[in-house]
Amino acid sequence: MQTLLLFLNLFVSLASAGAAVIALLRPGSFSGSSQVGRGEIFYVRMYAARSIPFGLAAGILPFWPGGSAVAWVLLTAGVIQIVDVVIAVGKKERGMMIGASVGAVVHLLCSIAIR
Repeated sequence: MQTLLLFLNLFVSLASAGAAVIALLRPGSFSGSSQVGRGEIFYVRMYAARSIPFGLAAGILPFWPGGSAVAWVLLTAGVIQIVDVVIAVGKKERGMMIGASVGAVVHLLCSIAIR
């Protein structure tokens, strides 16, 4: 069970980092804008600056013994995903709600399993 959870965590982490890469390449994909302004580009870059390295760390670190530090990284990743769910609810973005909810559950379960 723990091995399956580790690979699910890797998958949701890479999906989050991958979404940030897509946003960097196509900034309008997050907002649905046909004309992307400077503010939107700034937001996408800020999101990617967090999501790409943190997603990679949250996905890879659980495969190495790291004890409570790795559990805290996963707990933080879960909280970030919960905030993303709240944002998605406000924007009425069903896909983001589902994806971030799944990510939060997987990160939090993995955090508990590692302790």
